[in-house]
Amino acid sequence: MMQDTEPLELVQEITSRYRTVHRFCKAHGELNRSTVYMVLKGRYPGNVERQLERMRQALRGEVSVEERAYQAIRETACARCTVTNQGCRRCETLFRALARAVAAAISNHT
Repeated sequence: MMQDTEPLELVQEITSRYRTVHRFCKAHGELNRSTVYMVLKGRYPGNVERQLERMRQALRGEVSVEERAYQAIRETACARCTVTNQGCRRCETLFRALARAVAAAISNHT
């Protein structure tokens, strides 16, 4: 269970390494910037503990299951794509949704 001081401690750790939360978000594109800010301000309506864990993983340099799934999906799909500008990010929303579904299925299975 989350303690009330946990977001504050996380902000301190983020700012000690990256100077600003904004720079942290830019360095970790897998994290949604508005979600990070809402969680750190205590206004996130969803699963706060899950989001805090994702931020902690980013700080530790760990790649989440969701991010690994996203990378695998993207690499596989882009390698087969007929668009000449591979890595165009046209399908990123779909790939992120697929990666979230894969991560959820894996976490529900274990």
